[in-house]
Amino acid sequence: MNIFLFQLFLVTILFIDPSAAFTDYLLKKCNQAGFCQRNRHYATNIQSSHNSYYLIDEQSIHIDLDNNNNNSSSLRANIIKTIPRNDIEDIMVELPFKLTFQNDWQSVRFTIDESFDSNTNDDTEAESPLLNKHRYNETGLWSFMNHTDSLNNTPLQFEKFETIQSNLDKFVNFVFQTPDLEQNVIKVYNDINQLEIHLFLDSFQILIFQGEDLILSINDRSLFNFEHHRSMEQNFQNVLPEESTYNMFADDFEYSKGDHVPFGPESIALDFTFNGFNSLYGIPEHADSLRLRDTSNDEPYRLFNVDVFQYNLDSRMPMYGAIPLLLTSNKDKSVGVFWNNPADTWVDIHYTDNGLSQSHIMSEAGIIDVFVFIGEKPSDITDQFTQLTGRPTLPLLSSIGYHQCRWNYNDELDVLNVQENMDREDIPFDFIWLDLEYTDDKKYFTWKPDSFGNPGRMLKKLAKYGRQLAVLIDPHIKTQYHISEEIKRQEAGVLNAGGDLYVGRCWPGDSIWIDTMGKIGQRVWDGFFKDFITVKLPSYIDNLHIWNDMNEPSIFNGPETTAPKDLIHNGGFEERSIHNVYGLTVHETTYDSMKDIYGISDKRPFILTRAFFAGSQRSAATWTGDNIANWDYLKASIPMILSNNIVGMPFIGADIAGFDGNPTPELIIRWYQTGLWYPFFRAHAHIDSIRREPYLLEKPVRDSVRDSIRLRYTLLPTFYSAFHESSINGNAIMKPMFFQYPEHNELYDVDNQFYLGNYGILVKPITSPETFTTTMTFPKGIFYDLTTLKALVVDHLKEVEIDAPIAKIPAFIEGGHILFKREIYRRSSKLMVNDPYTLLVAPTLDNGSASGKLYVDDGETFSYENGEYLETVVSLLAKSILKNDIVHIPVNADCLGNTMIEKIVIAMDSNTMDIGDHATIKIGSETRKIEVEHDDGTTTVIIKNPQVRVNEQWEISFSI
Repeated sequence: MNIFLFQLFLVTILFIDPSAAFTDYLLKKCNQAGFCQRNRHYATNIQSSHNSYYLIDEQSIHIDLDNNNNNSSSLRANIIKTIPRNDIEDIMVELPFKLTFQNDWQSVRFTIDESFDSNTNDDTEAESPLLNKHRYNETGLWSFMNHTDSLNNTPLQFEKFETIQSNLDKFVNFVFQTPDLEQNVIKVYNDINQLEIHLFLDSFQILIFQGEDLILSINDRSLFNFEHHRSMEQNFQNVLPEESTYNMFADDFEYSKGDHVPFGPESIALDFTFNGFNSLYGIPEHADSLRLRDTSNDEPYRLFNVDVFQYNLDSRMPMYGAIPLLLTSNKDKSVGVFWNNPADTWVDIHYTDNGLSQSHIMSEAGIIDVFVFIGEKPSDITDQFTQLTGRPTLPLLSSIGYHQCRWNYNDELDVLNVQENMDREDIPFDFIWLDLEYTDDKKYFTWKPDSFGNPGRMLKKLAKYGRQLAVLIDPHIKTQYHISEEIKRQEAGVLNAGGDLYVGRCWPGDSIWIDTMGKIGQRVWDGFFKDFITVKLPSYIDNLHIWNDMNEPSIFNGPETTAPKDLIHNGGFEERSIHNVYGLTVHETTYDSMKDIYGISDKRPFILTRAFFAGSQRSAATWTGDNIANWDYLKASIPMILSNNIVGMPFIGADIAGFDGNPTPELIIRWYQTGLWYPFFRAHAHIDSIRREPYLLEKPVRDSVRDSIRLRYTLLPTFYSAFHESSINGNAIMKPMFFQYPEHNELYDVDNQFYLGNYGILVKPITSPETFTTTMTFPKGIFYDLTTLKALVVDHLKEVEIDAPIAKIPAFIEGGHILFKREIYRRSSKLMVNDPYTLLVAPTLDNGSASGKLYVDDGETFSYENGEYLETVVSLLAKSILKNDIVHIPVNADCLGNTMIEKIVIAMDSNTMDIGDHATIKIGSETRKIEVEHDDGTTTVIIKNPQVRVNEQWEISFSI
């Protein structure tokens, strides 16, 4: 045992690994949730009975015209639900259906609502006149980009076939149980993209083809279920033979028996079959594997934003956020299904033996609003999804640096001592955080007078070294102080079922909740921030940022740790209809307010949210919540973060080195080695945890943690370029292996290693104790060790054993990439702006080529939206020429800082390049010679001080 490991062992015995976990009984299981139990029951019975109660009324079919080109743009029709009755006439329920194509036919949208004007069972009034009896259909106002539902629709072409024989014999085994069945069908097709939809009228079924291949079947198992409006007295007439009546008008779960359920059953469900796909992914947030598990004999995945302190691992239980996007891929096709509904939702997954992936999605309320995305690669799905819901925000450069947080830093002196000690130990950081205790008696928009009596002074001292402060402001507001009184006066709060201001329990004790679902609540919330920052702080302050925590919302005495479902929001909609989108409305309102406040300096706000929904990526970062300081949670953090990245929410991290408990020194080292690759890189700890700021750690541990943090800062130019790329096309920043190489079936289960965006860094963190080697999966190519640049040649996709001593991060640069680095230590990212760049060139094995992209702007403001940014591509061509090509250059070069390249390092292998001792640099008409240094120890060549810049065209020719 070397001295480092011996010292590590001595300090390890001081730490205890907690074993506590979330108390499961607080959350419903599927069989305790009325709508989930009912839909699973219906699914079992309907597949046995082979009945079909839904068809499309042919007389209702019509085409909406696009006035711009006088062609059809969407199809509308009525789905008729028939409830058979022996004693009286069958009951008919009308469900308006609309089908459109989006984004030049690459995606399809259909909606199914309920018509209250013509249905026979809509003559009852809700118990409360405060409620809107119509189903909630405004999710797109929050989930879609620009808060609009008016999407560009591409014209459709339709072909109607009357009672034709099915010609889908090759799909008979899994599409039809009776292949000779005559069916009415409408075909919708587009020759350009070879996309074709078959809409069957007699049983409401949708088949989506690409070319000759059936890729998605909708309702092929007849699990479509639309619980229409009816009164309790009428219920016996409105139940299908296959249905259960369990908890249709009540909730007998122990913690939600007070739910009024005023509208009775109103759930929706639909099944999707992905043909030729063996895996499904997405629907975060869950502490589970990247590839979704088969739930046939287990709990479905649940999407329901709740506060789950010490959440369980390997679980389908709900967590803090919900993005209802399922996606799948194979070697040449990818498909995504976005279920645009924010109500409590359960998702069953089933994999068949004949190459099908099936899902059954069930929501408690609202309408069916489904988008189907189709592409060649899995990244195409993320691209299309974020075209719809908004691109991830381009964050502050400082926000992708290191964040130091705990619950709580005690006072201004404590904050400044952390800064001083981090600087003393040469450990860079950009953000320091204040949790709950900075407030005056847990009253948000206040500062504790005896601890933070002069916050402006503290912020100014942090700003001197380019640092930012983030403070906690949650949507629960303590009763009986000026903020809550203003919410009450303006009628801007969430109401209980009786129409009074709802009072629940959270950190301050009795609390009320701001209703940012409506314009009044948004205006009031905005006013609080303007008063908090522009009135109470000096006008020059622009380094204060906001943490919206507990916004699921978390309610200590609420059912399932959250809000009662019969609370009332703006527009008369119940909590049960909007629950998962509430957190988004809070953090987006906060973002808009902070953006307005910092409008003078044009500085980008930074918002961290715990609760999220589709669209949250436009304005906030998030994290995996209240994890535990043990190895299992470190391991789980990787698939959790990957799952968010592939559904368009890439700015996410996990608390390093575990929120609750005291991590061992070895765990701290390995967690920092993992966490430096998280898009959001923050250490955080519980109030009862031992202080573990990096400077407090024993020397061998401290040195290793410092190395990890400083590596992150060295790579900030590459990370920032990856964030910019994500803001343009939704790209994952922590990217799963199969996203990089979808043609390899072997990679679809890999969720313990990943790439950094499109920048060629392949990482396999160590996530188990006393582990000093690991097995990494490499595709064919050449890979250079990130530290030593030693080359590893891989002749085919395979696993390779890699050394991973305690101070080593298993990370490689794939041949074909060029990285941009800044290697001088600075206290914060802002102080790095005048540092030169180092280029690290990793040639391919076959032709010695490589390329890398750099994006630079001022890192702080929105001036990049006006073209004030630099984008450039450096390429190595044919083993002999390295050149810089400018893609875009700003008008104001001052926004870039130093653009000089101080060093070029080229990794070499005997099979890739053989560079001589000299090179020729050409800049415009100027040509000059420069020496090339060979480092035999690392098989690299180095050009020092080449006197070229990233914002100018240049070319370097090597002698061979």
